[in-house]
Amino acid sequence: MNSIRKDEPANKRYYITTAIDYPNAPPHIGHALEKVAADVVARYHRLQGYDTYFSIGLDENSQHVVKAAQEHQVDLVNWTNRMDEAFRLAWSRLNISNDRWIRTTEPEHFQASQEMFRRAQQRGDIYKSIYSGWYCPNGNNFYTSEELVEGRCPDHPSIEPEWLEEENYFFALSKYSDRLLAHINEHPDFIVPANRRAEVLGMIRQGLRDFAVSRQVRPGAVPWGVPVPGDEQQVIYVWFDALTNYLTAVGFPHDTATFEHYWPADAHVIGKDITRFHCLYWPAMLLSAGLPLPRQVAVHGFITLEGQRISKSAGNIIDPVELVDTYGADAVRYYLLRNLSFASDGDFSRAAFIRHYNDELANELGNLLNRVVTMISRYRGSAIPRPGATSELEEDLQRAASETRTRAEAALERWEIGGALNIIWSFVRRTNQYIERSEPWRIARQPEQQDRLDTVLYTAAEATRLLAIFLAPYIPSASNNILGQLGLESVDNTSWLRQGTWGSRPFTRVNPGPLLFPRMEE
Repeated sequence: MNSIRKDEPANKRYYITTAIDYPNAPPHIGHALEKVAADVVARYHRLQGYDTYFSIGLDENSQHVVKAAQEHQVDLVNWTNRMDEAFRLAWSRLNISNDRWIRTTEPEHFQASQEMFRRAQQRGDIYKSIYSGWYCPNGNNFYTSEELVEGRCPDHPSIEPEWLEEENYFFALSKYSDRLLAHINEHPDFIVPANRRAEVLGMIRQGLRDFAVSRQVRPGAVPWGVPVPGDEQQVIYVWFDALTNYLTAVGFPHDTATFEHYWPADAHVIGKDITRFHCLYWPAMLLSAGLPLPRQVAVHGFITLEGQRISKSAGNIIDPVELVDTYGADAVRYYLLRNLSFASDGDFSRAAFIRHYNDELANELGNLLNRVVTMISRYRGSAIPRPGATSELEEDLQRAASETRTRAEAALERWEIGGALNIIWSFVRRTNQYIERSEPWRIARQPEQQDRLDTVLYTAAEATRLLAIFLAPYIPSASNNILGQLGLESVDNTSWLRQGTWGSRPFTRVNPGPLLFPRMEE
């Protein structure tokens, strides 16, 4: 992740992006996976005191957005505005903490895209030629006949690509083969995980082909896209335009102060189907423009739905807003993240969702908070006591808390987002075990054990407080709820850094509230 540096928080910054989505249909749970994963990393860096900038948005200048508007008999502006509202609603409901929402129809983005095109022209990297190939509108990608699978797009099996042949502008990608290969070899963490890096190196060794960076405006068609500078009969190819959004979002080319502060990006979070564009096209474009390369591209796998491929065109989707309205944002976030591995694909199952909700969120975390708050209310009149002498049980739990913090940080650094959550969840279970072994309900009946009871109640409360901080990137509303019931204010931008160690925060009184995660019927 190349993130946790030793300088002071005031001097630290972290810029993270996700891929921008095609608004040809409302968002589904596959889109949500990427946004939630990146949100964890963005929130984590804020908790570490970083000046964090998180950008997401919409890739609107695509022909299949035009096609979707036509199929719904809606003009393009109204269609993209409608989809803009749908995507914003979904990410708001999922508590995505983006700082920038970008649309590629913004005038600022047109200026940025045209500036990148002009720089490539000035470098001698743009030329005109005849292009012919099989074009898939769903991925805005071209394929050779050999790459098709039984005549269909290899990435979108329900789509039969169309044959296109026209004169376009091309970008000289092949010119950058050696520099790209050298950069990837010299920066082994540039592409993670390692299996994605190996795939990209294989693409370079097979030989890179120059790619088209414009499309003709067909007679009678509605002009849609960024006009090629000096040639109004061509619009910039959607990938050349779309990738530039990462620059637009931080002020390129006119707001130099913001751009110089946040660029280069620390991480682009993307799906495995668009590695070619982000790991080859994009760095070559930046080299051509004389701009620094992003520090890292983190590539995740896909998520299936009940074992089947998620597909908007096939109708096999699930609405994240409907999920959140039914189960709550934190429950959806937790399930998406609990086993997330960037090195492999995952699956969404409603039955598994409800089972893990009840077993883990309700029984383990929710009951932990309820027990701690209830016992402190009953035995100490809601006042959280100061601890007395500690035993080996408390010392073991304190060591476990320290190890949890260290190991979770290391896992997040390696983009093991699900792995970090599992590490933290082990501490949830360890805290429950501590309470069971300490038996505060028994020693509460023994007058000579009141100092011991103070220690146990404080220790349970302190472990629960630390869990709220460690879980804040994953289930932010629940974490703040935990802190509120412990009589503390919500997490802030340095909570992990300043308050993530044992005894770093004083207590006063608990403030009992509703159940954190009420059980659900299966």
